[in-house]
Amino acid sequence: MNDREVKLVFSCLLHDVGKVIYRQGGDKRNHSQSGYDFLKDEVGIEECDVLDGIRYHHANAVKGAALADDSLAYVVYIADNIASAADRRKRDGGDVGFEISMPLQSVFNILNQNHQEMYYEPRMLDVQGNINYPIAEKKKFDEQFYTKVKEHLLDNLRGLEWTQEYINSLLEVLEANFTYVPSSTAKGEMADVSLFDHLKLTAAVGSCILQYLEEHAVTDYRTALFSESASFYEKEAFRLYSIDLSGIQDFIYTITSKNALKTLRARSFYLEIMMEHVMDGLLSCLHLSRANIIYAGGGHCYILAANTEKVNDIVESYMDGINHWLLETFQTSLYAAWGHAPCSTNELKNVPQGSYAGIFKRTSEMISRKKSHRYSAADVLALNNARALNLSL
Repeated sequence: MNDREVKLVFSCLLHDVGKVIYRQGGDKRNHSQSGYDFLKDEVGIEECDVLDGIRYHHANAVKGAALADDSLAYVVYIADNIASAADRRKRDGGDVGFEISMPLQSVFNILNQNHQEMYYEPRMLDVQGNINYPIAEKKKFDEQFYTKVKEHLLDNLRGLEWTQEYINSLLEVLEANFTYVPSSTAKGEMADVSLFDHLKLTAAVGSCILQYLEEHAVTDYRTALFSESASFYEKEAFRLYSIDLSGIQDFIYTITSKNALKTLRARSFYLEIMMEHVMDGLLSCLHLSRANIIYAGGGHCYILAANTEKVNDIVESYMDGINHWLLETFQTSLYAAWGHAPCSTNELKNVPQGSYAGIFKRTSEMISRKKSHRYSAADVLALNNARALNLSL
């Protein structure tokens, strides 16, 4: 990742930190200014590109700001808008205003037309603690909790270096502190999206937008992303990639040796680590961070990337290399099918209705086609020659 890409990711990941300061109580400023002052004065961040994105990520602040036309703040601004539109659902007939003490609601409250009222307790992640299952009791956040979160942030952020190598560390810090903190406490909205997930999605979207603009030689970010943002929302600036590892069940469970249970666990762990390595390698080639991993698990993942020819060429070359290695190492036992689908901001916002599901449908259809046509003619010849050679030996 180059310097601007790194600064953008940091700015996106920290743009809403001011919400913690604001919810502490006694701070009457907007959270953009609160976050800016906290990171500049208390944490000691001096990078203007990072700080501008935090201070000017709302329209009313951008309008009066003396920003350069190619300021990264415009990318943070529109990435925040896109992430907010994608992850917030309004309730019908909701109240106006904010409830600062609002706890995080369960995403299962409205799944499959449920009408539940389940909430998470105000906590931070603790690997030694019990799992924070949602409960019916609405235990509200208080100023003391947000003060504790702020102290943890201050301790961790002061030890970070603002380089690519520390992006994953920042992601872990934010996950530990913000997993059960709601992103929005607006009374008229569902509070079922955590602040961590919102920040992570904003960074993913922002990285894609920056690469898309650079591919198309756009340098006037103010016009493209602020003045004419409605036009940008219609552009297919993003591409959703998916990787699906085939042959997992047979690879894990075909065991003829003793100590089958240990071998099963070892093989399962091996595939998990291998998939992580595949994702990290691809993200590195694409100049993206782990913020762009939308989902990963069970030999399957989704990655949000920019919709550019360069990105698609990189992914195609990389996946061909992965499958060539799998073919050499495991013959036909394992295969990594991959698919992709271009999409616009409006589709990510599910405009028109059903378009969001359509992105995943197109991706899945491409994966299915690849699974039914796994190998090229050269691959088949190589496999036959290898088998013939083994038989002759």
